[in-house]
Amino acid sequence: MHLGISLVLSLSLSYDALAAPVTALHPQKKSKSFRVERVRRSDYVAHGPAALRKAYRKFGIAPTEFTGIDLDDFEPFDLPHTGKSASFNQKSDESDQSGSVSATSVQGDVEFVSPVQIGGQTIVMDFDTGSSDMWVMNTNLPQSSISGRTVYNPSNSSTYKKVDGSFKISYGDSSSASGDLAQDKVSIGGVVVEDQVFGLPTSVSDSFLSDENSNGLVGLGFTSINTFDPGPQKTFFDNVLPDLDEPVFTARLKSEAVGEYEFGIIDHAKYSGTLVNVSVDNSNGFWQFETGQFAVGDGSLQKITDVPTAIADTGTSLMLVSPQVAKAYYDGWAQYSNSVDGYIFSCDTDIPNLSVAIGNKFQATIPGSLINFAEIGKNKTTGGTVCYGGVQSNSGSSIQIFGDVFLKALFVVFDHRGPSLGFASPK
Repeated sequence: MHLGISLVLSLSLSYDALAAPVTALHPQKKSKSFRVERVRRSDYVAHGPAALRKAYRKFGIAPTEFTGIDLDDFEPFDLPHTGKSASFNQKSDESDQSGSVSATSVQGDVEFVSPVQIGGQTIVMDFDTGSSDMWVMNTNLPQSSISGRTVYNPSNSSTYKKVDGSFKISYGDSSSASGDLAQDKVSIGGVVVEDQVFGLPTSVSDSFLSDENSNGLVGLGFTSINTFDPGPQKTFFDNVLPDLDEPVFTARLKSEAVGEYEFGIIDHAKYSGTLVNVSVDNSNGFWQFETGQFAVGDGSLQKITDVPTAIADTGTSLMLVSPQVAKAYYDGWAQYSNSVDGYIFSCDTDIPNLSVAIGNKFQATIPGSLINFAEIGKNKTTGGTVCYGGVQSNSGSSIQIFGDVFLKALFVVFDHRGPSLGFASPK
C-alpha cells in the first residue's frame, strides 16, 4: 500500500523558515536512544463505529453534529469479537540502556499496542500521545474483570511501592477508571525508569473492559494534563528525557507492515526530503498545531472556518476533522448513516485523497487508500460490500483529532524543544 505524502509549498511565505531540520539545543551528547517496533496482527478485523465511539468517549464528544439517515439497503456487520490477546517476545539489555521491542496492530489498525515491562512483568499496553496518564490493569480489580487477561500483579514485583494518592479518569459519557497510585520499575525498549508512578485501578468501566487487546495506557502527552492526585506526575517520556540523545520521539506507523516508535533520535534514513517543523501549542497538554486549510483530491485549498487546529494523537484510530471538512470531503460519493454513526460508501469507490495544512506553509496528502478504513456491512440490494470512512466528523469539538489514519501517512517527530512537531515523507 502506498503511504507516501506530498509536502508542498502552499502559501507565499518563506520555505526555509519552516523547512529547517530540527536542531539540538543542548550541545552535550547523551547516551540513550531506543525504539519500539509495531507488528501487525492478522487475526483481528477493524470496526469503524467502535473506533469512533472510543475517540468520542476519550475526548468527551457528544455525537450530535449530523442528522443522518437509516438506509433501507444497508445491513451493518456485527462488531468482531475474538477474545484473544497478544503475546510478544522481548529483547532488552538494561546494562547499556538500549534495545527494541515489538508492537502489534490489533483489530486491523483500530489500535496499536506494545509490550511494557512493569516490575519484570510484560503487559500489553497502548501508547497514547493524546493523554498523559499511565495506568495498568492489575490483580486489585475484580477477578471477573481480568479473566483471560495478562495483568500486573504487585505481589509478584520486588520493586513495587505503594504511593499515597489516587487517580480517576472520566470522560464525557461517564466511562472511567479509578483507584490507587503505585511506583515500580518500568522498562520500555530496554530503557528503565526505576520509580515510574502509574495508576493501579480498582474500578474500570465496561467501555475499557470491552477492549480486550490492551491492558493499560502509556500517556505521551504533556505532564500538565496528568490526572493523578495530589498532583500531576511525570510521564515515562518526561522521566527519560534528560538522558536521551535528543529530547524527541518519532512515530512511523505503518498499515499492514512493521512500524515503530523511536525515542532519543531522529533517524534521517527513515524519511525522504525535508523535515517540516511546526510549532506546538501545549497549553492544553496536547501536541496541538495549526491546520487551517484543506483540499479534496486535486481541488484547490479551502480555508477551514470552524476548527483551524488539530492534535496528533497516536491513541485514536480515525482522523476526526471539523464538520466543514467532513461534509466537503464526502460530498457526492458517500452517505452519513445513523446506524453506524458515520460516513459509509461502496468499497469499490475510487476514494479521493485528502490534503490538510501543516502549520501555515505546507500541506500533507493522506492517500484515499488509508481513508478506506474497514468493511462495515453490505448493500442488500446489490450484494456489494460497504466500507467505513477513516475520516469522520469531530462532531463540532473545539479541536480536530488527527489519529492513526493521518499519522500512518507520515514520519512524525514529537520534539520536546519548543515544543514542535516535525513531518516528512516516510521511506
